[in-house]
Amino acid sequence: MAFEARDIGIGMIGCGTVGGGVATLLRDQAALYERRLGRPLRLRKVLVRDAKKARQGGAASELVTTDADAFFATADMPIIVEVAGGAGTIHEHVRRAITTGRHVVTANKSLLAAHGAELFALARRHQVSIAFEASCCGGIPVITALHAGLMANRIDALYGILNGTCNYILTEMTQQRKPYDVALSEAQQHGYAEADPTLDVSGMDAAQKLCVLASLAFGAQVTSEQVRVIGIDQLELTDIRFAAEMGYDIKLLGIAEAVEGKLSLTVQPCFLHKDVMLAQVRGPFNALSVYGHATGQTMYYGRGAGALPTASAIVSDVINLASGGYPHAFAALNLWSDQQPAARIIDHDDLCSRFYVRINAMDRPGTMARVTQALGEAGISLSAVMQHESGEGKFVPVVVLTHRARWGSLRQALAKVEALDVIDGRPVCIRIVDLPDG
Repeated sequence: MAFEARDIGIGMIGCGTVGGGVATLLRDQAALYERRLGRPLRLRKVLVRDAKKARQGGAASELVTTDADAFFATADMPIIVEVAGGAGTIHEHVRRAITTGRHVVTANKSLLAAHGAELFALARRHQVSIAFEASCCGGIPVITALHAGLMANRIDALYGILNGTCNYILTEMTQQRKPYDVALSEAQQHGYAEADPTLDVSGMDAAQKLCVLASLAFGAQVTSEQVRVIGIDQLELTDIRFAAEMGYDIKLLGIAEAVEGKLSLTVQPCFLHKDVMLAQVRGPFNALSVYGHATGQTMYYGRGAGALPTASAIVSDVINLASGGYPHAFAALNLWSDQQPAARIIDHDDLCSRFYVRINAMDRPGTMARVTQALGEAGISLSAVMQHESGEGKFVPVVVLTHRARWGSLRQALAKVEALDVIDGRPVCIRIVDLPDG
């Protein structure tokens, strides 16, 4: 649909926290946007399930409808903003927007992770585009960085703090030594976590974002099923204390690395040295470190969620669409997941890294010899061992740090360690991330 009218009409699907932020920006900054674009932006219609909630969220009563047919019949509405989230009916609404010739702006990472390639191909057939800056890191322009600012680079790795809820919880556990359940409860009280926090704390939210980012950065179709995901809900304060003693912080990282023509994709709690910039990202903030072959490291930091930061990314996409710049780039560039081959994924057992391992071992002569023998037989060498004093004959936590090791080999060795009669319970193993130079 061409931008023929003097003003640019916008339809919006959903009007919760983020949708209310979009409506607020379009109203309060109307003069600024008109000056920058040369034409005004107009919110013409809002499609919601609950009209009363939408009006409470800031949408004008005359714009709100619960009738999808009435919404899509609205004239002079060439851009559809989707901020409802989820899939199912929303997937069908986005398809309908595209097939009726509308450009789409979406913040929906779960939709893109599951159906991105299909929707991009559909948009191309109907000569419209899909803009999705708000899908990954709220107000941080990481999508623009990948598809525009870093175009001259081969991307070698991404390391991201992609979920502000988890980062807030881990910050409280690390700095204030709060147990996980206390930190989670406070995150919910502050509005950083949902009543059901499973999507966040399980790591799946970060995994969906990593799919979107990795597909764009590495030129490959990536799905959530290809990401190995470990959440933060099983982390213990004991490991956070040991991390601090050894100069590390724990972060939930989304990691995508190119390894000999394949991709390694993981979301998991990791040890990062405290001196690393990424380790110093606190509270509900997000950050993404991108390693390009020409630039080395570039890092993007800011608020990864919230009404106005996310709305900022959405309205920026609207302006870029209305200017004609983004539709041209979408049509001209071979960057989008529907144009790419399926990702080749490295077997996770072949991942090589350093690792932190904590075991509960009987404090008596010969115990560590048996542990190190099991590790040594698997080719695992140790760089450090730590044990606090205790009474002989008791089970005590013993921490070892490995040199770089193959995960599959370490996993098999830890199974043997767990079977020893001098070990109580299952060993804890956390990856230590050494960021590339540059």
